[in-house]
Amino acid sequence: MRLLAAALLVSTLGAQPVREGWIRAKGPGAAEPDVHSVEVTGEEVVVRSAGISLAWLGPLAQAARPAAGLAQYTFRLPRRPRPAAGRHAHIPAGYAGVFLNGVPMPNRLEAQSYKERNLWHFDPVARGAGETHGAARPGLLEALLAGGRGDSPLIGYALDGYPVYGPWWDGRRMRSSYQPRRMERRDRWPDGTVMAPGQEGPPVSAEYPLGSFAEDYEYVAGSGDLDEYNGRMAKTAEYPEGTYAYFLSTNGEGRAAFPYLLAHEFYGEYKAPRAEGMLRFRVPGAGGKLERHLELVHERPMHVLVIAHDRSSFAHLHPEVNEEGVWEVAYAYPRAGRYRVYAEYTPPGGNARREEYDVTIAGAAAEKAEEVVNPGVTLEQGGTVRAGEDVELVFRVGEGVRGWRPYLGEWAHVVMAGEGLASLFHAHPQSGVGVEHEHGGTAAPERVRVGANFAAAGRYKLWFQMQLGERVVTVPFWLRVEGAVGRRGEEEAAPAGAVRVRITAHGYEPARVEVPAGRPVVLAITRTTEGNCGGRIVFPGLGIEREIAPGGTVVVRLPAQRRGEVRFGCGMGMYRGSVVAVGGAGIE
Repeated sequence: MRLLAAALLVSTLGAQPVREGWIRAKGPGAAEPDVHSVEVTGEEVVVRSAGISLAWLGPLAQAARPAAGLAQYTFRLPRRPRPAAGRHAHIPAGYAGVFLNGVPMPNRLEAQSYKERNLWHFDPVARGAGETHGAARPGLLEALLAGGRGDSPLIGYALDGYPVYGPWWDGRRMRSSYQPRRMERRDRWPDGTVMAPGQEGPPVSAEYPLGSFAEDYEYVAGSGDLDEYNGRMAKTAEYPEGTYAYFLSTNGEGRAAFPYLLAHEFYGEYKAPRAEGMLRFRVPGAGGKLERHLELVHERPMHVLVIAHDRSSFAHLHPEVNEEGVWEVAYAYPRAGRYRVYAEYTPPGGNARREEYDVTIAGAAAEKAEEVVNPGVTLEQGGTVRAGEDVELVFRVGEGVRGWRPYLGEWAHVVMAGEGLASLFHAHPQSGVGVEHEHGGTAAPERVRVGANFAAAGRYKLWFQMQLGERVVTVPFWLRVEGAVGRRGEEEAAPAGAVRVRITAHGYEPARVEVPAGRPVVLAITRTTEGNCGGRIVFPGLGIEREIAPGGTVVVRLPAQRRGEVRFGCGMGMYRGSVVAVGGAGIE
C-alpha cells in the first residue's frame, strides 16, 4: 500500500496529469495490471486497461458486482473538461471514472436494491460495515482518511474529465453535504415523491438503520465542504491555477461518508457515444428531471412491445437508461409498414403505465420474414371463448423441450393482440401469492395456465414466449373470440360507509386507501367489464382471497389494523394496492 501511495504521488508530477499521471503496466499483455496505454486523440485522452491492479485500493473501489472473466476497459476523458450547461448527466450504473492504476471507479450505489425493485438502493459501505471496514482489509483510500500531512494525492479522474482527490485539502478533511433524512418510514424519496403501494422501503430499524440506502440521504447546502456533486473548486499541486475537483468525502468523525467519491450526477459535461437504430423513451420525473429509476417489474424496469398493425411481426424489448435519463434499446423494423410501439413501466410513486406510439416505416426497410420456432407447444383450448368472460388458456409443452427455464420471473409470458390492435393483453401464469409474486419449486410444469379476459369479439393473435437455455423463443397462435352474451358478475350489497375500489384495465382505482388505525374497514371492490386481469384479489398478509367476475362487486371486511400498510393485488401480481392505516396505535 505504501508503494502504491508513493506511485500516486510521483505519477501526478507531470505538467499534464490527465495525459501523463498514470501508473503504467510493466508489460504488453492483455492481462497485465495497471494502465496498458494512454492515447491523445483530438480533445480526448483514451486510457485502456484490464481494470486490475496488484495494489489494493480498498473496498470503496471494489465493484459491487465484479466482471466475470477478463475485462478490457476503454476510458475516454476530455482533455479540457467544462462545467455542464443545463441538465447534468447522471453517473452511469457501471462506473463513474477511473483510478490512476486503470481500475474502474465503481458506482456502487445503484448495483443492488431492496427486494431487487430498483427503488431503494443499498449503500454497501454503510450497510456492510463489516464488509468494508472489518472482514475486508482496508486499502489506500481508507488509509488516506488518516492523512494529516498535507493535501491528499490525485487518485483518478471522473468520466467528465475532472480530477478526483483523497479527503484532505487545504489542511482539513472534506466533509460531505449529504445528511441522513429524519424519518421512521421509507415511504417517500428525498425529492418528495410518495411511493405507490408495494414501493415503500423497509421501516427504519436495527436491521435497516438510517443510512442503509442511498435514498436515506438528502443534500443540505452549506452543511459540509462539498457541493451536490461531491466536489468544489480548488488549487492543487497538479492544477495550481485552480480546477473543479471531486474529493473522497468524510463525516464529522473523519470517516468516509456518503456519497464517498462522486454523487448522483457529474459536475462537468458528459455524453456517452450513441449508436444508430435506437428506440428512445423519456419518462418525466420530479422537478423537471427525467425518471431513471423505474420499478423492476418482471425483472426489467421497462418492457417495450413492437407489433406490426397487421400482426405479422412482434418484438419484446428491454431498454436501458443512459446518462441523460433516456431509455434506449436497439431495434431494426423488419419491413416497411405501420407499427405500434407499447412502452410498459411503473414509475416511482405511480401505478403501472402503458404508453402507445404509432410509427410508419417507409419502403427502405429491409424485408424480413417473422421467425417461427415451435419447440413443441400447443394451445389446448376447448369450448367457446367469449368476449368479456374470464377464460383460462392452457398451453401444453411437449416432453422433448430441453433447457426450459423461467423467462422474466415466469415460466412463460403471453401477449394477445386483437384486430387492428384495438386491444392488447399481457399475461403470465397465475402465481397465487398476490403482491409479493414469489415462486415455489423449480421443476418445469407440463402445462402453462394463463388467465385472460378479451375486450371484444374477433380473431386474436397470441405470442407465447419461453426461454430455452440462453435463447428466448416466441411461438405464435391464433384464437377466435366470440361475442359476449351479456352476463355480468354478481354484486354484493355494499354497507354504508364502505370504501369503494374499482378494478379497471389500468389497475385499482384508487390504489392507495387510507383508513384510521384501530378500526375495522369494509371495502366494496367492483370489477369493470372492460378487459383486465383483476379476476382474483389477494390480501397475502391476511389470508384473504376472493374471485370477482367482470361487472361484479365483492365486499371484503378487514379487521382493525395498527398503523401501517396492508397490501393486496391480483392473482398475477400485475395490479397492486394497499390499505394504509394512519394515526392511532403504532406497529408492535
